[in-house]
Amino acid sequence: QQAASRVLVAVGRRFVNRVMEEVLAKFQPGVLPHYYVVQTFADLAAANVFGMVPFLNSILGTLLPMLPMAKQDAMKSVFCYGEERAGHPPRLLARLRPPR
Repeated sequence: QQAASRVLVAVGRRFVNRVMEEVLAKFQPGVLPHYYVVQTFADLAAANVFGMVPFLNSILGTLLPMLPMAKQDAMKSVFCYGEERAGHPPRLLARLRPPR
């Protein structure tokens, strides 16, 4: 799965719209995405900054409400990784903290 993510990122450097079309088809609101889907989004954002800008609102708008669903440390970690790449770590960390 990591190899597939790397291939998508490599192809997305040149053909980001085609890659995002395929990845977004597997990305549904209310369903926690696979670890590597989130990592692929983050890596694509770093590899093709301007190409990913049109997709950021839909990605973040779908991911942020699902943050409380991330119970495993690996998922929390990849959400942080993705948010760090998108430049929103304080907002993410506030959502991941357990209620007091």
